[in-house]
Amino acid sequence: MKITIFGGGWLGQPLATRLSSNEFREKNEGASVEVKVTSRSEQRLNSLRNDGINALPFTLGQSLAEHVNKVTLLDNDLVIINIPPGRKNLAKNPQASAEFVRNMCELIQRTSIEHKAKIVFISTSAVYGSVQGEITELSPLNPATESARAHQAIEKYICHNIPQTACILRLAGLVGADRHPGKFLAGKQGLAAGSQKINLVHQRDVINAIEKIILNDAWGETLLLSSTEHPTRKAYYSWAAKQLNLTPPTFSAEEQEQPGKHLNPAYTLRKLSLSLAYPSPYDML
Repeated sequence: MKITIFGGGWLGQPLATRLSSNEFREKNEGASVEVKVTSRSEQRLNSLRNDGINALPFTLGQSLAEHVNKVTLLDNDLVIINIPPGRKNLAKNPQASAEFVRNMCELIQRTSIEHKAKIVFISTSAVYGSVQGEITELSPLNPATESARAHQAIEKYICHNIPQTACILRLAGLVGADRHPGKFLAGKQGLAAGSQKINLVHQRDVINAIEKIILNDAWGETLLLSSTEHPTRKAYYSWAAKQLNLTPPTFSAEEQEQPGKHLNPAYTLRKLSLSLAYPSPYDML
């Protein structure tokens, strides 16, 4: 199996390590696995190569048409496209966002339509926007940011063109060993929405889910991944800051509580036969 991970950053690098491991090969019935990873950062490329991973320069959102490694990047059985949410260059630039989406759809066209590679597209729960109540993979989308709208547009392209050979995985806010939630709001004053529920997922659970998607052939699915517990912003971030001996944030009084959205990953957990290593945000520290 030839796999290319487009986006070898905070999530892509440890994912590449997992998919390159003997453990994954054994789970994949001993089949040969060849993993390639892309990054725009020379430092990241060197780090990947030092880990024994085949790393190639490529910037997400650039055109593949004239790329020097085009032939190698198109030679896949599976591609994993990992666009970090909240890309700053898209925040207030609809023109840049439109070009980014066009080039990402071209990448999908070349890899997964013309060259028939299956695809896992790592999306974001931001596509749901600022809504209230329980959210599942079937909930309507209402993205409020340029980045979330870009993710939605790419999802739509995938669903229209390759619905049976793709899996879309929408993620809650990402937490990991070097992304400690205690630092997210520490020391900030007068924050709003203290009663809002939080939606987080640990890096390890995301990698486990992607592995399950591949091994279980979970194609033709749109999935949603988060912890199953959702404490309030005020309770959790105050507690998390104290775990690092940082100044807890303070929150403004609310005339009326606004619990916001809470993600329900029950279908995804059943579909993938996945047990979360970190079912509660309190487990993630």
